[in-house]
Amino acid sequence: MQLNQTDGKDNSVQLKLSAAVFSVLSAAQGYAVADPTDVVDSALMHYQERDGRVATTEVVVHARETLSDDSTSGISLTFDTLSGGSPNGALPSKTVQTFARPSGHSLSSSANPGVQTYTTASGQIVTSGSGPSVPYTIAPGALPIDSSFHDQRIAANLDWSTPIAPLTTASWGANFSHELDFASLSANATVAHDFNEKNTNLSAGVNLEYDEIRPIGGAPVPMSDYALFKKTGNQNKQVADLLLGISQVMTRRWLTELNLSLDNSNGYQNDPYKIVSALDAAGNTVGYVFENRPRNRSRNSLYWGNKFALDHDTIDLSLRYMTDNWGIKSETAELRYRWALSDKSYFEPQFRYYRQDAANFFRFYLMQGDPLVPYASADPRLAAFDATTLGIRWATQINRSSEFSVRLESYQQTGKGPAVVPPGLQGLNLYPGLKAQLIEVGLKIQF
Repeated sequence: MQLNQTDGKDNSVQLKLSAAVFSVLSAAQGYAVADPTDVVDSALMHYQERDGRVATTEVVVHARETLSDDSTSGISLTFDTLSGGSPNGALPSKTVQTFARPSGHSLSSSANPGVQTYTTASGQIVTSGSGPSVPYTIAPGALPIDSSFHDQRIAANLDWSTPIAPLTTASWGANFSHELDFASLSANATVAHDFNEKNTNLSAGVNLEYDEIRPIGGAPVPMSDYALFKKTGNQNKQVADLLLGISQVMTRRWLTELNLSLDNSNGYQNDPYKIVSALDAAGNTVGYVFENRPRNRSRNSLYWGNKFALDHDTIDLSLRYMTDNWGIKSETAELRYRWALSDKSYFEPQFRYYRQDAANFFRFYLMQGDPLVPYASADPRLAAFDATTLGIRWATQINRSSEFSVRLESYQQTGKGPAVVPPGLQGLNLYPGLKAQLIEVGLKIQF
C-alpha cells in the first residue's frame, strides 16, 4: 500500500545550476566552495500522523562519485516501514459500522457461517472468532479506519551525468520501488545546455514509468457492492512525464528558474482499499461501493523558483500551479530562509502553503435512488482542502568534510464537509482533516 500523500505529487524539479552559478551563490554567502568530490548523504526520517493514523520510518543513503572528466554517477537506496490506521473512505455514522479487511471473501457469505477467513493488509491470515476481530467495527461518530495497515518498501535509484559537448550535459537514470502490493520501474533522461556565458541553462527531460498494482485479495470491481467483495486480478499503470526548464542568473544575488511539467498516466488509477458510503434519504448508511476513477489522468504544472543571496543568508521562494483533467487545480507557495549562525552552521525556517479544488468526481457519499454515476471517490486527497507546513532545519559542520543536520516539520490539512447534509449526518465531522509531524536526522560526508 502506498503511503497517503498529503497534497499530491509535486512534479516540480529541483533547480539545476552550473558550477559558475554555485560559485556566485557561495561567494555571496561567504561559504568556501569545495573541489569536486565524492559524497555520501544519508538521512533517517520518521513521519507520524495524529489520532493513530499512518506512521512511517525511512532510511535513505545516497552516494555520488565525481570522475576526472566531470562525469558523475550516483546510487540511492531507500527503505521504509509503514503502519497505523488508514481511512477507508466511508463516512462517520451515528451507528456502529462493520467492515472487513481486504480479502477475497464476502461479508454476507452464507457458506460456513460464523467462520470466515480474511487476509489483512499486512498479509496476515486471520479467521473470525480467533485472533484479531474480523470484520472490524467502528464506533458511532468515529472516522472509519483500518488499523491493520502495515507495509514495507525498498527503492533504488541509479543515475549518471556526463558532458556530451562543450556546455552540454546529458543525464540518465533508473528507479525501482517494491512494496507488498505495489511495484514500480522507471527510466529517465535529461539534456541541459549552458549559454550566455553560463548565466542561462536550458534543460529538457523525459521520464517513463511502469507500475504494477497487486492489491491484497485482488482489485475490487469498480462501483460494485462492497458487501459482495467482487474482485479481479492485478492491475497496471503507465506514466510519461515531460519537463522543460530554464534557469537564469538575473543578478549576482538572484537566481531564477521556470519549469513546465506535463504528466500523463494511463491504466489503474483507483485506490483498491477505498470505498464510498451509500445513504438513504434520511442520511442513514445503507451500504458501500468500491470507488472508481478515470483510467487516464493528465496533469500540467508550472513551477517558478527563486534563490536570493544576502550578505550571509539565503532566501528560497517558489510558486507552483497545477491543473489536471480530473478538475483539480492547486497552488503551492513555499518560503525558506537560510540564516547563517556562523561560517559552519545555520538555521533554515520553512513555510509552505497548499490549496486545491476537489476532483469533479469526488463525493462525500452517494444517495440511494440517485442515477448511477460512472466515477466516484471519497478519498480526502481528492477533496478541496488547504494545507500548511511549518518547519525548521539546523545544520552544522562536524569537520571540513562532514555536516550533521536535523529537520522538524509540522503539517496541518483542513477542509470542509458538504454545505447541506441529510439529518442522519448532521453533527458529524465529515472532514476531520489531518495533522502530522516529521523529524529527520541527516549526515553528509565528503571524501
